[in-house]
Amino acid sequence: MGIISSINNRAKILYDPRYRHLFMQRRISGLPEREAAAEKFVAKLPRPEFVSDAADTAQRLDDDGYAMLPGLLTSDQVQEMRDYFASRLAFDGYRPHLGKFKAPADAPSGTHVANFDHSDVLNAPHALAIANNPTVLSAVGKALGAKPTISYMTAWWSIAHGEAARHAELFHRDVDDLRFIKLFIYLTDVDDGSGPHVFVKGTHKVNKLTEIRRLSEEEVTTEFGSQNVMKFTGPAGTAFLENTYGVHRGVPPTKTTRLLFQVLYSLAEYVGGPKKPVGRYRPQQDGVTLDPYVNRVYLRA
Repeated sequence: MGIISSINNRAKILYDPRYRHLFMQRRISGLPEREAAAEKFVAKLPRPEFVSDAADTAQRLDDDGYAMLPGLLTSDQVQEMRDYFASRLAFDGYRPHLGKFKAPADAPSGTHVANFDHSDVLNAPHALAIANNPTVLSAVGKALGAKPTISYMTAWWSIAHGEAARHAELFHRDVDDLRFIKLFIYLTDVDDGSGPHVFVKGTHKVNKLTEIRRLSEEEVTTEFGSQNVMKFTGPAGTAFLENTYGVHRGVPPTKTTRLLFQVLYSLAEYVGGPKKPVGRYRPQQDGVTLDPYVNRVYLRA
């Protein structure tokens, strides 16, 4: 690490202590070393709760690195969430100086991804209830070895374009925490032309290509086999859990725009989430119990 980078990182830690944990765990590149560090970390955390109907989901998540969640949302819930985000202003997270705009219609030229504010995501219909679904939390807790923290909820439009893939559109591993799982929900229909998510099956357990960088398709298929490259297409409402430490990418949409809702479950708080809670705690949403610990990043007592 260069002197400038070191100074910048120290400044970030002073501004936001969550960076300390982020930088610490990102320095651990080998999978065995990461697992050893995770075991020490989870020993200090609350134990997860487990429900029996999550067993199959938890097993698939452990074996393959992903697990489909059919029927997680009703078609009405999907429509309500899509309509809600269509009514909210978005921004280009890579170019925030461009200001807010109505996506996807008014996205500035060159915008690949249009994001939403924390409060808008939190207040989306059904967002908290979905993030706190007991089966989801149970399967995630099993993978983490601790009670999950909802550390980041986000939604974004992937804007159709004809430009070269960049950023998360290239193969990579996420390194958001020592252990973490993400929930993906398509809020629009997704086919080959609308930016399907791609995951390389089993790579969450393979100690190869673990350095933090973008990976070429040739590297990925040579190292892991093209038969393990899984492409997720499906109608609006398609939902799945994924260990995105495994190699993955979002294919750039070329024909139609995609809207996606995502939840990050981690051991520690994550810098992408709100620095302070943006909502007030309530015991339930849509009949789903909200655990104060699980929701502490977003909901204040």
